[in-house]
Amino acid sequence: MDSTKIWKEKFDNCKIKMKQQIKKQIKWLCWTFVLNVIGLIIFKYLPMYLYGKDILFDASSHVAWTGFGLYFLWFFIDQNKSWRIPFFILSGVILVFMSIQRILAHQHNEIGVLLGFFVIGLAIIIPRTYWKKDKKRKKRK
Repeated sequence: MDSTKIWKEKFDNCKIKMKQQIKKQIKWLCWTFVLNVIGLIIFKYLPMYLYGKDILFDASSHVAWTGFGLYFLWFFIDQNKSWRIPFFILSGVILVFMSIQRILAHQHNEIGVLLGFFVIGLAIIIPRTYWKKDKKRKKRK
């Protein structure tokens, strides 16, 4: 085999792996979106329906959607490892400012903000742990 064929094979294998990685990331994002919506229905809209719209302890959708947006951006930042730590710091600052603003505007109390973090946290963690376990199950077969 000449060297061009070897490099072409390596390049094709790399493209296949990248496509698989992108497919996996799109699945994670879709499931995170769905779980975020389900969590907001349960922890925001259901309490608002039961207790009225002026309650403070419903989950903060601002925090949940901002967290989802930052998680979406993280998939692009993840390509450059030197940007990870600054991005996590920036994300933390954004979410803290968002939380403080929601409390100061009397739109939520601490419970509502924490529920927003809880909703997006579960929405991010569940798909990732499920696919890691699914990957281990496939390796066993």
